[in-house]
Amino acid sequence: MINNYIRYLVVFKILIASLILYFFSIFLGWDMFKYPDFYYAYSNCSEYSSNILYGELFCSINSITGKNFTHKSIVFILIAGILNMLLLIGYFKIFQKYLSQYGKYLFIILLVLHPYMGVYFFRFYTDLFASIGVFLITYYVMNNKRMDTFFIISSLILINFRVALIPVFFIYSIIEIYKRFNKNESIFIPIILFIFLIISLMQVIGFSIGFAQINSDVFILEKISYNFIFTFGFREAFVGAFRAAFWGGDPGVISVDSPAIFIAQFKILDYFSISVSILLLFVHIIGLYGVIKFSMKKNFYNLLILFTYIFVPLVSIAHMRYLLPLIPILLFGFSYIFLKSDKIDLK
Repeated sequence: MINNYIRYLVVFKILIASLILYFFSIFLGWDMFKYPDFYYAYSNCSEYSSNILYGELFCSINSITGKNFTHKSIVFILIAGILNMLLLIGYFKIFQKYLSQYGKYLFIILLVLHPYMGVYFFRFYTDLFASIGVFLITYYVMNNKRMDTFFIISSLILINFRVALIPVFFIYSIIEIYKRFNKNESIFIPIILFIFLIISLMQVIGFSIGFAQINSDVFILEKISYNFIFTFGFREAFVGAFRAAFWGGDPGVISVDSPAIFIAQFKILDYFSISVSILLLFVHIIGLYGVIKFSMKKNFYNLLILFTYIFVPLVSIAHMRYLLPLIPILLFGFSYIFLKSDKIDLK
């Protein structure tokens, strides 16, 4: 039966993600792979302020092949789809035993129909590596695996594809050191990771400080409150318009950061987008409650470390893209609240 669940997940996820890509690309005429960061942050070889390996990946491939590969190239679109599909299968296999039969179906439906995950399904952006990093920790936590050499090597590679992962692995290494120290076990491996993370953090400290100071003139509690709402429910265009209207700037000026409209020239789609965002906000918040409840009940407290990923965006600038790597876990939390397994001991 589990094979059938996975079959449903794979078939319908690819179908829905493909339909989303077709609708926005063909019907609305969107450039679904528009990624300004790629051209001003990663296209100039050896001139990266962060996410070094992401830029070097394309520079190296283009240098070797003599071609001009980008995130828009078919091969990378397909790689993104395959990796995202494998991640969703992995999450389902990890969490399915904690859900009832109907809970499994609900989890699949949420993974398949989540609009933001559908939009990013074929995008080979740095966020994809954040998703892989979050899954790596989830796998180790949920299987009670000890940090090992593979984990260290994978972590160091991933943080150089997505520096926003540094706080997550940093906190995780500290917790691992503390746990091993209390058990009089060797702390060599987590200490090694900790040291490398400190070195990596020093290399991007300037970029990190600059990012954290965005919207620094806004009262901190107000900023965190709004950023929490934006992170859990609203995409970049809405946040850009909000910032322009209420935190400085002309809301009528159309730019990448502050578009005058949210989706396109069709106002009805703007209203629909806001309605979906409000729905996602509630789903994600309920999911967060579910993850917290699950973690405490099953003693998977380290699972909560993953949410340090959104700490810096919460105090600077945030939108749902920063939540993207955590969304599958939140959808599990939502499913767990309503349709958890009735089995007493599942660990």
